[in-house]
Amino acid sequence: MDSIIQWNIRGFRANFDEIGCMVQDLQPSVFCLQETFLKPSNTLQLRNYHMYNTYGNIAHDRATAGSSILVRNGIIHSHIPLNTNLQATAVRLSLNKTFTICSLYIPPPFNLTGSDLCNLYNQLPEPRLILGDFNSHNLLWGSTSLNSKGKIIEKFLNDYSLCLFNDGSPTYLHPGHGTFSAIDLSICDPTLLLDFEWKVLEDTHGSDHFPILLKNIEGPREVGQPRWKLHKADWTSFEKLCLEKITLLQYRNSNSLIEDFTDDIIEIANSTIPITKNNSKRRARPWFDDEVRIAIKNRKRALRIFKSQPTISNMNNFKCLKAKARRIVRQKKRSCWREYVSRLTEQTPSNKVWKMIKKIEGKNLASTVSILEVNGEHLSSPEQISNGLGEQFAYNSSSNNYATEFQRYKAQAERITINIQSDNSEEYNTYIPFRTSEGHLQSK
Repeated sequence: MDSIIQWNIRGFRANFDEIGCMVQDLQPSVFCLQETFLKPSNTLQLRNYHMYNTYGNIAHDRATAGSSILVRNGIIHSHIPLNTNLQATAVRLSLNKTFTICSLYIPPPFNLTGSDLCNLYNQLPEPRLILGDFNSHNLLWGSTSLNSKGKIIEKFLNDYSLCLFNDGSPTYLHPGHGTFSAIDLSICDPTLLLDFEWKVLEDTHGSDHFPILLKNIEGPREVGQPRWKLHKADWTSFEKLCLEKITLLQYRNSNSLIEDFTDDIIEIANSTIPITKNNSKRRARPWFDDEVRIAIKNRKRALRIFKSQPTISNMNNFKCLKAKARRIVRQKKRSCWREYVSRLTEQTPSNKVWKMIKKIEGKNLASTVSILEVNGEHLSSPEQISNGLGEQFAYNSSSNNYATEFQRYKAQAERITINIQSDNSEEYNTYIPFRTSEGHLQSK
């Protein structure tokens, strides 16, 4: 099922491993990130995703703020350039429907005005989905206080009749005094409100903001495609069953020859060739061992304890376990790579080396549905793609592509065959075109 992750990541590089684990667990279609801390010279990319960035200011050779949108490969989308003084990134994309998504970050000291939001909103093609860290407080979305940004955003929502996904759940844990607040907002046009389920994830994943998951209710559920285990097939039984079940006599009176033949082949294959299981939860990363799993589990437990008992000691314990989990992940990833490199020799096949590199980087996503363009029309669902490919294959193998001379003799042969059969003749010679030594088509 298509989903969107909204998250103030507090450093794309710092939490790159965390976002990789999130990709493998949730497989989101889109990431809307804030405070990425990236420079224009950034070369860090997330595999299998297109990345679009808006950069913040550079202070003392260090990047600040910034917003980004990452769109998974295979999703039809286009980047929307914006003329605004806000740190916003926008993309037009198609999931179950076509809409515009915008990642927005408003720093605390920024003097926000209503005209800033109106100018941004009018540049976004409808329907719109605006996700970001607004650093605003209002009772409307779960804050305990009201500030000037909260008043401006509330007026903005009312003026444009926009909807708010937030249900009052806290989205931010202050690292200083350990208080919770809701400053990450998910705003949409009314036509998109019922298309998504909104949920705050329980773990901060290394940031001080909780990721927000917007799950597309109407989107197709994506499952791993099963594959035949050909190396474990019982080919002896397969051949025996084919000889028994697939005969000319069986299909002589069939009105759907291709469908019947295909069903029989699949039935035989199911009984003789094992297939892989769907939705395997096994992690592809070889460095994700029990120590990493326990460190992340302890981090989550410490956060739950702090939520129920918000004391200074519990807050410090959570900070320590969060830092420990990040350190262990980096150490395990580094040691796993060094251990593998130490075993390489001149005889090691290159394909095995690249396979291990992909595993360490976590490149083991379920296969996504690609986009097929036919006569200017984009086909995205498996049914549409299958039908489009089938129609193209049928056209390529159609007799209409034969030489004109051959088609004429073929049509003549079919007419003679029909005439003979209509005369109820029990013995007759079929009309067979053949080429003479000069290369001309004749018949016998």
